[in-house]
Amino acid sequence: MDLITKYLNNIAYKFPKGYPDMNNDQDVLLLETLLGEVLGEKIKINELTVDPLYQNKGVFNPFYEIDPTVDKQVRDILNDKNITFSNIIYRAVDKAENEPILSTRGTQPFELYTDLETPLNIFIKIAKKKAIKHYGQKTRKDSTASSNINEFLSLYFLIHPEFKSVEDIMDKQGGTGVLTGEGNEVSYSQLIGLLEKDESAKRDIHIGYKNAIAIKSDLKGKSYKNLYWTPRAKPANINPKNPSDIILELEDGNFIGYSNKIASGEDKTPKFNTNIIAFFSELGGSQPEDIKVLIDNAWDKAAKEVPSSASNAKKAISDFDIRKEGFSETTSRRAFANLAIQFQLDDLEFYNKDFYYPFRNNLITSFSKYLESPVNLKYFLNTISVITYGTKILGETPCPYKLLIGSENGRSIIKEVSENKALRDVVNVDSIEDIKSIQNSYNGSSQSFNVNYQLNIGNEIKDITIPVTVRTRAQGGWSGKNPFISSSGVKID
Repeated sequence: MDLITKYLNNIAYKFPKGYPDMNNDQDVLLLETLLGEVLGEKIKINELTVDPLYQNKGVFNPFYEIDPTVDKQVRDILNDKNITFSNIIYRAVDKAENEPILSTRGTQPFELYTDLETPLNIFIKIAKKKAIKHYGQKTRKDSTASSNINEFLSLYFLIHPEFKSVEDIMDKQGGTGVLTGEGNEVSYSQLIGLLEKDESAKRDIHIGYKNAIAIKSDLKGKSYKNLYWTPRAKPANINPKNPSDIILELEDGNFIGYSNKIASGEDKTPKFNTNIIAFFSELGGSQPEDIKVLIDNAWDKAAKEVPSSASNAKKAISDFDIRKEGFSETTSRRAFANLAIQFQLDDLEFYNKDFYYPFRNNLITSFSKYLESPVNLKYFLNTISVITYGTKILGETPCPYKLLIGSENGRSIIKEVSENKALRDVVNVDSIEDIKSIQNSYNGSSQSFNVNYQLNIGNEIKDITIPVTVRTRAQGGWSGKNPFISSSGVKID
């Protein structure tokens, strides 16, 4: 066993899944912190994708900006060789066609271009980490950093009410006094890592400060013994579906939570946001396999619609077996990119109107019809119930929660949340006999539709509408055959 593997095995217990999930921002941050403690320096895990087939929203962009020191080395070499250039950009390639003019310990070859159309037929080979950003694109920021900061600091400032400046936080070391839901104290180095990922850190620090003032007022003199920041796990056997972003354990042993928002709005639960296979796997049964068949059949139908005159695209899609691809949102990225290249040769757009849209529309058409069966709709509704409210767990600890609405300019506001029993009854359907007159509104071309039906609730017939959206959400565009589905909430007419 190599030393790196041994080290990762030794720290695995610190992560909720038993390993660092590189798609989870908190896991990445914790891993950076742990590695930094071992190496004695701040570590940043490079998330930049370096790939000759990299694309973003259907547009290929294999061009990169590289480390300025390396870039200067390249320019000096070109000048020494009397090679004329007005500009240099770097295209990732699978292999160098000529001997590289610069070769370090890295393995990634790049071809030099003077612009996006003009290659120099000159290559270098460097480490992938020397590529610092995609050419012409902004460096990707942590999409959850803003909420992470105002959530965490809502607790932090309860312990550390004296706040002078951002620098006052950045200069501290040790533990912050705030725990994760797993019970681990968050260090200042972890907090600094979160701040560095936040594009609006100063704003979010001030919101967190005002949130803490609001919470202190809401407690009305009650003292607490533990403060939990809970983006991943909940403490003390509190239901994982509890919507609290932060939880306080009071001195009397009770718990209270706050769901942090930046703006007030009507709570339209129940709602869901997940990929379609994960959604239909919550309850088991035959339904997940049903959905998989719908997905593969939607692909087959879209493949038949590719015109025979588009010889490259037609051959590529005919030779491609979608059933060999896993039901994932991302694992087919390279396979799809190769198909897209063949489509481009025929002036077709694989990632949107010439294949993705037909596939998506085919899937939504069959999926919306699938939900017209009372059995399937009951399964769908019961799944929403589990996703929204969770399954009651043994020995569950009560944790009522309130909405904590932060504001950059005004004071933070706390609102009571009352459970809407009618909404819960909509998805806790016991019998298919209670479901009547199912219809869908899909128009055959958009990414959304409504499920409309009547439901018997307490011997009273209610008209129900549930909006459903089916789309791709993968970074860089459509990267897998398992689409993302969501709903903004349930409406009782």
